[in-house]
Amino acid sequence: MALHIYGDESGEVGGRHFLIGLLFVSSRSRSEYERQLQRLKLEHKFTHKELHYSELSRLKVDCAKAVVDWYFGATDAEFRCTVVPGGIFDHTRFRDNLKFMSTEEMSYNVIYKSAINFHTTTEEVPLPKVLLLDRKDKARPDEFDSFLKKNVQNVVDLQEVVSENHNLLRVADLLAGCVNGDLNGVQGYPKRTVIDHIKARLGISDFRERNAYTKEKFRVNFWKPPRKQDSPTSA
Repeated sequence: MALHIYGDESGEVGGRHFLIGLLFVSSRSRSEYERQLQRLKLEHKFTHKELHYSELSRLKVDCAKAVVDWYFGATDAEFRCTVVPGGIFDHTRFRDNLKFMSTEEMSYNVIYKSAINFHTTTEEVPLPKVLLLDRKDKARPDEFDSFLKKNVQNVVDLQEVVSENHNLLRVADLLAGCVNGDLNGVQGYPKRTVIDHIKARLGISDFRERNAYTKEKFRVNFWKPPRKQDSPTSA
């Protein structure tokens, strides 16, 4: 069995919050999940090209809530994300060992790599991994692909794809955006409605809360600055 990891980001490195959202999906269920999501969009007469968190409107709320409900019923899919609060990541520690990229670019690489490694369970480490990342995300350093392949075990393929062709990538975008939106206090009706729907499904009032369900199905972890000799981690 292989593992597909769909990665999406929200916010800016060094901004109020920068978040890497990862949807881990068993390869045995991936194709069926894509078909289920496509059927769901047809059932809700969703005629837009994509369901983006950033473009949520009143006309898209019902479909977005249905996607959330679908996710909680998808037993072979788990959402795991790492949040880096602004100012907590020390860019300057890379100043002396960079040759071809800026400290911000290296920070981006390290955060992404660390998020994947932190959220990969012991049982998942030896599995072949396919990483699928949204091509429309923030501009990445030229060395990003090779950096991840070198620093994440058993990556057999890394694809930067057009998200409209991957419903599961849009799920990662929706869930990651909702977490970041809540942390930033978004109040608009469409986004607030979907965020509160996720919280109700999880039985929480704040994404910092943890219970048995969040640990299993919806992990939100916060970056901790590494101590000397430690590698970066999440709480």
